[in-house]
Order: sequence, then C-alpha cells, then structure tokens
Amino acid sequence: PYARRTPYRVEAPFQLTLAGRVIRGRIDAVYRDPDTGTYEIVDWKTNRFRTADPLQLAVYRLAWAEQHGLPPEDVTAAFVYVRTGEVVRPDALPDRAALERVLLDGTPHGLTARSG
Repeated sequence: PYARRTPYRVEAPFQLTLAGRVIRGRIDAVYRDPDTGTYEIVDWKTNRFRTADPLQLAVYRLAWAEQHGLPPEDVTAAFVYVRTGEVVRPDALPDRAALERVLLDGTPHGLTARSG
C-alpha cells in the first residue's frame, strides 16, 4: 500500500521525555493523508516473524504528535514486514500516561494487533 505513495518524512528524528527518561530515535517513514490531514507512522521490519513490540509505535506516535502539535488520535502507526508485505496496525496504542506507567512500574500493556 506504500509503493505508490511519497513519504512526508523519512528517517525523522525525534526526542521525547517519558517518565523522566529521554528517548531519542528515528521514525522510518511518515505518510500524510492530504484529504484528512492525518499522519501514519510506518516502521519497516525486515525479519520474517511478527516480533515487533507495539510500544515502539506508541512512542513514535506520541513523539510525532507532540513535536507537531497534533492530537495523538490524528496519528496512526503500522509495522510493515518487507519480506511478506504484511501490514500490522495495533488495535489501540497507549497514550502518554499509559506509556509512563509502563516505564515506571512495568504495568503490562496488553496490546493486540491486527493485520491489514
């Protein structure tokens, strides 16, 4: 679904402070929907197995939203497994408060993902 789309940003750097910890990284790709003004974070995975942690996407989503003054609900996120072409979008990503709880006390996040 991304082959014919031009990314809005590639390897977008971010810095986010969560629960007193500074998290830095790069988002593989960000796509913007010109009709809705929403964004989709894409993390490319080259392995064959679905081992990616949705918390990674939650951090990326929050970082992008906060850096660009957007409500988090205007940012979606997906893993794309390059070898199979499978797109996996977590059903729900935790917000800032939930991410901070995970970092502070290891509260299970119980995230599920759907293909498509």
